[in-house]
Amino acid sequence: MIVKDLACLQRMLEFSRRIQRRVSNTTEETFLADENLQDMVLYAIGQVGENANAVSDDIKEAHPNLLWNAVIGIRNRVFHSYGDIDMTLVYEAAVDHTPLLIRQLERILD
Repeated sequence: MIVKDLACLQRMLEFSRRIQRRVSNTTEETFLADENLQDMVLYAIGQVGENANAVSDDIKEAHPNLLWNAVIGIRNRVFHSYGDIDMTLVYEAAVDHTPLLIRQLERILD
């Protein structure tokens, strides 16, 4: 694995773990009331998506079970929505999809 891909995958894992640590014991109601938490999760989603976008096609093709386009797509929706972000969907993505993403990244990096 080339160094750039390794660094991108490690950053994806780091920011995914940050998301999980912050939302794993948080209710949707608490998340929706906490702007700082929302900002942190949005930033982390952006970092995960940016780094996923920078991973080489060779790595993406070797690991098609990771939904690369979905990871990049949520970043694009969050950062190009121009204020029309559905925080309920952000919460659901963080709670429901981050654990799987972490497992997939850990497998790739092992």
